[in-house]
Amino acid sequence: MKGSFFQKGRMEAAQEAPEKPLLGFVDHIGCEHVHGWVMDPDAPGRRINVEVFLPETGESFGIGTADQFHHGISGIGDGSRRYGFWLQVKRALTQNEQKNVQVREVGGRGVPFSPHIGSWHPLLHVAMDIVDNCNLRCPFCLYDYRNVRKTNLMSRETLEAALRLLPYTRDGEFWFSCLHEPSLHPDLLAFLDAIPESMRKKVFFTSNIARRQSEAYFQGLAQSGIDHINISLESRRPEIYERMRKGARFPIFMENWDKLITAFHEANSAVALRYVIMAYKSNFQELPALTQYLVDERRAAQVEIRHTYDVPFIAPAFREQEFLTEEDWDWLHANLPTLEPGKLLLDRPPVDAPSVEGGESQNEVLPSSDVGFLPGQYLARLTWDGTLELKGISRASVGSSMIEVPILTKNIKEIDDIEGFFRSLHEVDVSRLSSGSLAI
Repeated sequence: MKGSFFQKGRMEAAQEAPEKPLLGFVDHIGCEHVHGWVMDPDAPGRRINVEVFLPETGESFGIGTADQFHHGISGIGDGSRRYGFWLQVKRALTQNEQKNVQVREVGGRGVPFSPHIGSWHPLLHVAMDIVDNCNLRCPFCLYDYRNVRKTNLMSRETLEAALRLLPYTRDGEFWFSCLHEPSLHPDLLAFLDAIPESMRKKVFFTSNIARRQSEAYFQGLAQSGIDHINISLESRRPEIYERMRKGARFPIFMENWDKLITAFHEANSAVALRYVIMAYKSNFQELPALTQYLVDERRAAQVEIRHTYDVPFIAPAFREQEFLTEEDWDWLHANLPTLEPGKLLLDRPPVDAPSVEGGESQNEVLPSSDVGFLPGQYLARLTWDGTLELKGISRASVGSSMIEVPILTKNIKEIDDIEGFFRSLHEVDVSRLSSGSLAI
């Protein structure tokens, strides 16, 4: 009897135990659609049916399955990133309904709202460049400079047109420089000053800080209020640094670096410093100590150690002499210092991903019927002359294999109504976009 009583008690407690909350977010609620992602932490292989509804009246606006690729959830669940949902609602939602509508698992738990739910961010990032050249010719660069003979500069008019994209991307996702060296532009500080103060946390840029600059230049960076600056380097050993950063002089780099650290210290700058390091045979054994030095002595908010994007114009001799083996990467991984989460990123070369639950390879391309782009998730490339190349993310993307779909090429100065431009994109027939570029 006693055993039966306690056994019954345990069974009742188990039955009454509350379900774990769902993982995920409602990313956006518009007048015509709702999108986000959701996963059951106890059953990551299951795809959840979600419902959009109004709690006050119980009215349902639509049901769908959270099984679409979602850009922002790498490492979640089975690794496929296919937990997204994009629901076209049955009728247009009023502004009041948009404030009160909720999303839940059909017949079950609610989906929480993103902290960014009040803003509309259709641009995952804006990769802009204010110049089209670099002062260095690094042997691993992913841009082919062999035929570049001059430097073109973005005009103030083009910049002001480009800055209209700021409200449509999140903090730290408006790249002021992407492929090239922004300090070649004589008006870099003035351009940063042109960014509305409320939008500056959206902006960052990457620099090699290898051109001799004044103390005032670095003081301007320290007081700019942008989100962060990426600084590129490979070594503190002069011969390795100058070999990898071809055209740079180590004493000038160190002079600039000291000025930058001093300026940031004196200003108590909130602008974060990130360091981006390429790992090679020549420097990888130095990187554990260098990483610790950057954190302890050089204000590193984050250190990212990357593999090389193996573009075809990298010299075969460099590839043969410098690219790391899997064993080298394993050694590096084992010897890097242990830092707080997010402080250190190790970006190893991609390998064939393991199968996910159900036998589906993460690199497998889904049937052509599923090839079209995901509405409301766009990638923007913006060059010095204002040329805007917009891409979407294919529904066939799985895991780390993100397939980009060309959508259009247009000069940013020719777009009068930016918000109307983005709102019209998801209404375009996705089947027309899946086959190539489309100009509108």
